[in-house]
Amino acid sequence: MKSIEKLKRLTGEASQPKKAQVTAEAFSSGRQSQLKDLRERIESVVSRTQIRSQAVLSEAQARGNRGLADILSGEEIENEHGRFFLSSGKLSGASRHGHRNIREAWNFDMSAAAMLANNPCISEYVSSDALFLDTETTGLAGGTGTMAFLIGLGWFEDGHFQVRQILARDFGEEAAALACLKDVAAQKKFLVTFNGKAFDVNLLTTRFILNRMQSDLAGLPHLDLLHPSRRILGHRLENCRLVTLEADILGVVREGDMPGWEIPQRYFDWLRRRDPRLLIDIFEHNRLDVISMATLTAHLVDILTAQSAKQHAHADDYLAAARLLLQRSNAQGVENILDIFQENSCTDFSIGSKKKLAQLYKRTGHADEALLLWQQMAACEPVDFYAVSELAKYLEHRACDYPQAKALIEDALNRPNRFSEEETRSLSHRLKRLSLKKVRRG
Repeated sequence: MKSIEKLKRLTGEASQPKKAQVTAEAFSSGRQSQLKDLRERIESVVSRTQIRSQAVLSEAQARGNRGLADILSGEEIENEHGRFFLSSGKLSGASRHGHRNIREAWNFDMSAAAMLANNPCISEYVSSDALFLDTETTGLAGGTGTMAFLIGLGWFEDGHFQVRQILARDFGEEAAALACLKDVAAQKKFLVTFNGKAFDVNLLTTRFILNRMQSDLAGLPHLDLLHPSRRILGHRLENCRLVTLEADILGVVREGDMPGWEIPQRYFDWLRRRDPRLLIDIFEHNRLDVISMATLTAHLVDILTAQSAKQHAHADDYLAAARLLLQRSNAQGVENILDIFQENSCTDFSIGSKKKLAQLYKRTGHADEALLLWQQMAACEPVDFYAVSELAKYLEHRACDYPQAKALIEDALNRPNRFSEEETRSLSHRLKRLSLKKVRRG
């Protein structure tokens, strides 16, 4: 027998192995039982907390949804994709929006609308075929993480301007909201947006794809008002944001309007707190955007169709429209605009406006009208290089009156002027050539 075994026998360790083993196993079993019991208690507490939290959240959502219906004149709608909130409203023809009644925006000239959109097929439709669209989103940069939580729609119908606002009350309602948009768009033939080509339509198309839904929205003919607004009205505006156009062109004053950059955060606050008051300003902001697109369309069409100059129009607006028509090869449209500029209506024009009008007259073959404007500008001080140069060209090449052209340039060089060195060299070179022509003819 080994020494270590003898020692265990003397100390009694060898005679109690089973007892010690049983004690260890009992201890281990008791510990596992305690851990299991503790785990079950924790899971029970967590489960009850989750149930209570879900109940509180559901109650908050229900309360928020009821509040929306109370303060926004809307209702919950359900379709095959789920539920969403729809707010409906309308403006009568007598309703005022800035300088215009809504009825003044109705039945706008479709040929002019097609010219603004640079899309001839729009001329085949009527104004009630238009769907005015504007979105409010969870971000301003776009991308797949950005959702259009509010979709504002407008159209003309039965003497009124109808407004529908589709709200996804949370992210899970997006598919249902998009399905509603698809149904409305299917009844219309072309879109009118403001910066929609670059933002709204692209964003919505992406959201349809992410929700595995088909949509023909991107395929509709599209009048994006931002681009013609820049072409026709941008010359006298600080910027071409819709709110600027409203204030400076349409006469719409938004009192207490929330800035667009606040809208995403306001929606996230709604998701947490479910306070419907957080969305009131967003709905009003969106509603005004949709209505303003209708009156802005009518305003631009009026200018392009040479409606007589009105109190809230500007001479350069018509001149910019004429240049747009000239680029689009619409000679009759240019003539119609030029017809409103009679001699007595141009005397108080700025030099810049007279210059633009004279250029249009020259390009459209109205030499006599252009000549009159060049003469008016050449008589002003400080003398304008453009006027002197164009008038000298006319006298030299069309009237063949070299002495008069020479005298004109000599007088301009001796009068107070703001000619650059290059302009002075140009007139001096023309003067030298005229002197040679005079000698040769002599």
